[in-house]
Amino acid sequence: MPFDKNLATTLKFEGGLTTDTGGLTNYGIRQDIYNVYTKENKLPNKSVKELKYGDVRDFYETEYYKKPGINLLPEEIQGVVFDSAVNLGQGTTIKQLQTIVGSKVDGALGKKTASAVNEYIKKNGLDDLKFELLNTRFNHYKNLVEKNPEKYGKYFNGWTNRLESLAKQ
Repeated sequence: MPFDKNLATTLKFEGGLTTDTGGLTNYGIRQDIYNVYTKENKLPNKSVKELKYGDVRDFYETEYYKKPGINLLPEEIQGVVFDSAVNLGQGTTIKQLQTIVGSKVDGALGKKTASAVNEYIKKNGLDDLKFELLNTRFNHYKNLVEKNPEKYGKYFNGWTNRLESLAKQ
């Protein structure tokens, strides 16, 4: 299943328990976001410190794969888009994708955006789309660091290493 492969790749970067700019985080899942997820899905709330792989998989498949519509995209590009959604947020990622493929930029990935992605790939190729997605993401990181080096500078090398790894896949 493509989701499991993509999740495994992303979890290599998301690591374990930490407190970052978003607060308490485990496997890239912030506590505040997990609290909303458990409430919306009528699940028992718990600390992200206690998450098991099954919890992590269910969370990411629901919130970062199916809910934003990444599963509607061609399998070959799902991993790059999924990883971006986890790292940058779904809205930012989908807007970047929509800008690249020339569809309406509204942050919602539906049939029209998926169709625009397929047309873009037919015209320009999968490698070009992947390059544009990664390059746009690099520029996003660069802008964050330039605007607030004290807050984001320490993450820049890790972000670029992540992009280089994704580019090789």
